[in-house]
Amino acid sequence: MDQISEEAIKAMPKKPQNAYMLFRADTYDDLRKKNQDKSMTELTSMISSLWGEMDEKKKDKYNKDYDKAMDQYKTDYAGWLKKFKLDDDKVKKFFKDNKQAKKKNKKGSKKVNKTSKQEDESDEEDEQKIQSLKNKNQKKQQEQNVQNLSKNTKEQQKQKPVPQQKEKEKKDNKKK
Repeated sequence: MDQISEEAIKAMPKKPQNAYMLFRADTYDDLRKKNQDKSMTELTSMISSLWGEMDEKKKDKYNKDYDKAMDQYKTDYAGWLKKFKLDDDKVKKFFKDNKQAKKKNKKGSKKVNKTSKQEDESDEEDEQKIQSLKNKNQKKQQEQNVQNLSKNTKEQQKQKPVPQQKEKEKKDNKKK
């Protein structure tokens, strides 16, 4: 039995609240009405103080209620095991394994998120470096183009005589 059906999991009885939680449930609403300006944290702190200051006889009421609820839970749990033909040890192992698997997945997903963030950052840095190199190459190419243009124009000027020079050369040739 590696799996428990979803139907069985949904039908599984829930464990009862402990004595303190039963006390809290009884006390919270009244305390909230009397202290409407207090936050939930402050109210919880007040309830905790009341529980700590309460004598054992008053706490016994909540402990007895818890014991009754726990007895009922054990009965319901045994009936649940019978109904779905399950073994208690295997059920406990199943839930323990699932809990550990969830923890692993949580930790793993955080690591994946961290590494993917790091990869995203390094990809972004790489893109910036590539863009920077492209910009530098473009500037160099432009500078070379400008230099080539200026060389070409100088060479062309040397090769082509200025119209005034042509006229002088013609006159000189005629004289000869």
